[in-house]
Amino acid sequence: MINKTLVKAISGCLLLLVSSQALSGDDRHEKEERESKDKGSFSFAMIGDVPYGVAPYADYPPFDNLIDEINKRKKLKWVIHTGDIKSGGSNCSDALFYDRLERYNKFSKPFIYTPGDNEWTDCHRVNAGEYQPLERLARLREIFFTNPGVTIGGKPMAVESQAFVPGFEEFPENVRWSKSDIMFAAVHVVGSNNGLKAFDAASSAVRGEADDLEVARRIEAAIHWINDTFDKAMEEDAPGVLIMMQANPKLEVGYALPGGADLTNARLGFNEILSVLEARTLAFGKPVVLAHGDSHYFRVDKPGLVENGFISNFTRVENFGSSRVHWVKITVNPKSEHVFKVRQMIIEANR
Repeated sequence: MINKTLVKAISGCLLLLVSSQALSGDDRHEKEERESKDKGSFSFAMIGDVPYGVAPYADYPPFDNLIDEINKRKKLKWVIHTGDIKSGGSNCSDALFYDRLERYNKFSKPFIYTPGDNEWTDCHRVNAGEYQPLERLARLREIFFTNPGVTIGGKPMAVESQAFVPGFEEFPENVRWSKSDIMFAAVHVVGSNNGLKAFDAASSAVRGEADDLEVARRIEAAIHWINDTFDKAMEEDAPGVLIMMQANPKLEVGYALPGGADLTNARLGFNEILSVLEARTLAFGKPVVLAHGDSHYFRVDKPGLVENGFISNFTRVENFGSSRVHWVKITVNPKSEHVFKVRQMIIEANR
């Protein structure tokens, strides 16, 4: 005979489970936020590679939905955008830059943006307008980083900027900030082999020595900013570090090419940066997240960097992008062993 008390207990558990699953996504999300009692815990939104293929000032409901979904989450602290504000085949006009700035300022929170290759490095392409990339980079900085040390967004936030570091004044886009002792940094590292890819042969834009020097200089700045961020994190005993950049630095290539010249060649433009990131992650010994876009493929994994095929305290997070207009919620708990918790946020209207 089945014990009646046991049946009632099981029924109660099932009812609780069904009730929890019946909650709407919004209600469940808000309930989780209310139940988080750990002092210092907070969440933020991660997006990138959006809007994609959208002309200046054109209606684009999926991105409007994204803004609405994030804005109604009142407890989110900020939004990070990992670059590529347009598709690689659309025109790199000033009008497009201003359009994107206007859209990003509709977010009611601080908005931290790091440039992508599509909005300057790849603007040499015929269908992108045949611009000289360095001219577009200068314009991008004028429009999006006009006030170094302050983010864009509906509620700008003060951040540290590399523009105030002697010798690196031309890099206002490399920024750093912290909350609950967790260190965050944006580093300007782009796709197209970090700007080393050859120009479109059919384009009137011509690659010159200045383009190559720019890549070397930006790598130097990135390495300095990564080292400086980890120095500060170790000095302040930070529980974790998150580095954001646009490029997918070919981390998954390491699965097929475990080492040697083939791997080095595949990661042209990224090798020096990855070596520094690996060394500093190992020395830091606490959770480190690399957040990037580029591939339009949401994932959370633990790929190898350079010499080590697996680093227990290193995690890669990549956002949705292109036609997949959704977002990633990252919750930070400085008292947790893993510090960072990642959750995909699917927008029903954008499925």
